[in-house]
Amino acid sequence: MEEKKPKYGEPYLGDSKFVAKCRALQSAYRVERGEAIRPYRSRDKVHYFGNYIERGEVSGVNFLEDYIYVYARYRVAYKKPFETINSDRLFNNLLSSQPMAFNLFCPLRKMLCESVEKATKVLRYALPNFDIGRVTDVDLEFIPDNYSELTGDRSAMDAIIRYVDSENRESFIAIETKYSENLGTNEASNKDKSMQLIKELGCFKCNVEQEIKLSQIYRNFLLSEAYGRHIGAESYSLIISPEEHPSTVDEWRSVVDELTPEYRHKLQTLSLEEFVGRLISYSTGEYKITFERFYDRYLRFDKSCGY
Repeated sequence: MEEKKPKYGEPYLGDSKFVAKCRALQSAYRVERGEAIRPYRSRDKVHYFGNYIERGEVSGVNFLEDYIYVYARYRVAYKKPFETINSDRLFNNLLSSQPMAFNLFCPLRKMLCESVEKATKVLRYALPNFDIGRVTDVDLEFIPDNYSELTGDRSAMDAIIRYVDSENRESFIAIETKYSENLGTNEASNKDKSMQLIKELGCFKCNVEQEIKLSQIYRNFLLSEAYGRHIGAESYSLIISPEEHPSTVDEWRSVVDELTPEYRHKLQTLSLEEFVGRLISYSTGEYKITFERFYDRYLRFDKSCGY
């Protein structure tokens, strides 16, 4: 056991059982790639958590394919002042959901560039609860340029899938991906604007604005609805996280239970295992291989038991 500790990293005492499994799995990935641990310096001690690497911005180790790494570098190089992309988190934290989203949706972005028909077919099967007629765009870490007019809050959509539905209506799905993290509890930076938006949309039950705390899941949903109203598109929100994720269902239910009946279908959840499994089943060639590699890296929790 003493020999394994520097190799796979030390446990973080604040981890839940689920987060510990995620951290161990990403540490195993680091070892497989032959990367050393980057020391993590707290206020009074140096730790060696197995999910941190050094110089990932040079090696691209956090990404499953070279083209994903190239796109990540492009987004950092041309980051807009209001965007929340974090370079160190993106390149050097194997446990973060931000690079995970790039690994999951960049292949779909590339597939769309090569063939609208292929990408549409795959996403139609992978997301059967949505009326996808033709996919028009897949993007990551999206914040509308006029976010200050919409919600006044810099909440980002981890991914956005734009499409035309079967009735030729412009539509999109705003996607929040979670791996080990819980949805954020910080309230909206512009609470007054958010509360005014809630009243204008009429999406929540009467007087609910007096009781809710505008945590991340509320902020993300409001951004999606405000953006959809602004561009005249049908808007939907989707949370994708592992089946064992301890808080997603409760957080989702806490919002859905407060929505009026006509809005409840607009906020949905989907397990990461189910989504990736469908991508594997309906993709071919290089994409099938990439999604299989994704599943192996992020979701083979049985591999983490020995670490």
